[in-house]
Amino acid sequence: MLTKSDLANYPFTTEAARYVSGLGLEIRDLLADEYGAILDRAEKRIEEAITSAKISRESQDDEVEILSFPTAIMLLSILGDERLRRRYALAESKRAYEILRKDAPTKIIEIAEHTFSWKIRQVEKKIEESYYEYALHFLNYLRNATSIHEPDWKLTNRILSGGYVYLTKDETSRLLLEEIQRKILDRSKRTTMEIPSALAPRVEKIRQMIEARKGFMRIEEVPRAAVYTAMPPCVRNLYDALFAGRNLSHMGRFTLTSFLVNVGVGEEEIVKTFKAATDFDEKKTRYQVEHIAGRRGGKRKYTPPRCETLKTHGVCVNPDDLCKQIKHPLTYYRRKVGSLFKRGKKPETG
Repeated sequence: MLTKSDLANYPFTTEAARYVSGLGLEIRDLLADEYGAILDRAEKRIEEAITSAKISRESQDDEVEILSFPTAIMLLSILGDERLRRRYALAESKRAYEILRKDAPTKIIEIAEHTFSWKIRQVEKKIEESYYEYALHFLNYLRNATSIHEPDWKLTNRILSGGYVYLTKDETSRLLLEEIQRKILDRSKRTTMEIPSALAPRVEKIRQMIEARKGFMRIEEVPRAAVYTAMPPCVRNLYDALFAGRNLSHMGRFTLTSFLVNVGVGEEEIVKTFKAATDFDEKKTRYQVEHIAGRRGGKRKYTPPRCETLKTHGVCVNPDDLCKQIKHPLTYYRRKVGSLFKRGKKPETG
């Protein structure tokens, strides 16, 4: 059974929802002065997601942590901002992932079975150089691994026995991240409920925060050497997907990385950009960036694929008039930068 402290760590669980339901609280109850700390923390959770895409375990009060989560979900539903919903779901799921991978193995089993109905069992199995701690039914595996585009996650590259996929603790936590993110997105769908007058100032405050950070939320990590407004639609779309919490395909990652390399962005800045990805692995990302930049492997510096190739792989989206005149994303970028200078506008970077 999960303890109250566990529920504070994992407020998305079925047990946490049952605990909250047992208290019999309604919205009007939360507006009372004695519940101010819960509303404050709910607002803070959303603020942290907006400003840093991370949610801390700030409160030392388990009750506040547990109750502030559904309260934040309610505020998200009222706000109805799709980008914020995705950003918040990503921030909460990453927070849970970091706790899960360090928690007792039995906690993963408890959450996987009772909250997400996984067929999972704990194992101790060493195969070649890898040590596996869990075996997960392949259907549960596929439901969550298909959104992770690294080759290692393809079912054909996994050890499968009796319908179960062998996983490390970190891999199992990573798959749970996908479930948690999906659950939060589902629970935070827009509602038509009327905003209680006492909540209106808080909702308005968050709206103003979203408006003030709108550009940063979309291109928060865009390296300063890159002129965002000059990027072709395909590259801007890759940024939008990355910072909305969606994983990029292999071709999408290659296109974005090679584009940044060729417009003069440093390797460290590129690695930093990919921190927004749900499956970010710094060691792998750094290797891939250095390889594309020509510092590893065959020492060849890669350029982005041509437009025809991007169309074939579904990376070309929303082409504009300039796209019709060019055949390569770097050509688009150079022309757009030149056009901005001709019009007397200083291109804004980052």
